[in-house]
Amino acid sequence: MKKFYSLVLAAALMLLGTQAKAQFHVGFGYLNSTEITRFQDATLNNGKPFAENMSGFYLGATFNIKVAGDFGIAPGFYLDMLFQSERYTELPAYYQKRFAGFEFANGFYRELALNVPINLTYDFEINDNVRIFVYGGVVAQFAPLARTTYRVGTNIPVGQIIGPGGSSRVFYVTNGNTYKYDHLWGDEPDMRPFNLYAGGGVGVRLGDIRIMLGYDHSLLNVSRIEGEKTGRSQIKIGLNFVVGDD
Repeated sequence: MKKFYSLVLAAALMLLGTQAKAQFHVGFGYLNSTEITRFQDATLNNGKPFAENMSGFYLGATFNIKVAGDFGIAPGFYLDMLFQSERYTELPAYYQKRFAGFEFANGFYRELALNVPINLTYDFEINDNVRIFVYGGVVAQFAPLARTTYRVGTNIPVGQIIGPGGSSRVFYVTNGNTYKYDHLWGDEPDMRPFNLYAGGGVGVRLGDIRIMLGYDHSLLNVSRIEGEKTGRSQIKIGLNFVVGDD
């Protein structure tokens, strides 16, 4: 698999060096992500998977490099930001037990991720100004930030470090009633920073504007917690602006 990716990247760089039939796209759009956790212990969450929904936006750029006819390869880079508001009392009982002893009212989750997609593309020309396109491939993702801020909780002195329920997980108190939980880099983090997606999408090009709809599904388990498997599916709706000739 590593050799395959290396060959794809080498071919892309060679084609970029020729500057032949290459387009540069910049774009942004809406992102909706559904995270589903499944448990080995059938007694947790009444034996059902636990689903959470997040939404946000993405922005970035790609190179669309024609390889043969209307077939191409499109490596790129984009950032995405996801947000979620949650009421602590509406979370499953098993989740609340992780933070026993705290009386949270609500929380706000935010996540920043860096993404490197490599897609294969195909264009269908309708006329000089209209094209339909499809694409598919993989997206490698690294998340440097995933943090939940809980508010309206037990009053604890500023700066004190608390281990909820006697566990080794900690909250860093920033004032009398705000607690930040780092899912990636804190003590005993519960999320992995790396993920890999497979997916694709369709779209239409109108002049130099591309309207696209895409779907990605994660291939890795992003949970660090024993007995849990967490995966994601994502829907993207966006606009790309084309720079360069066909």
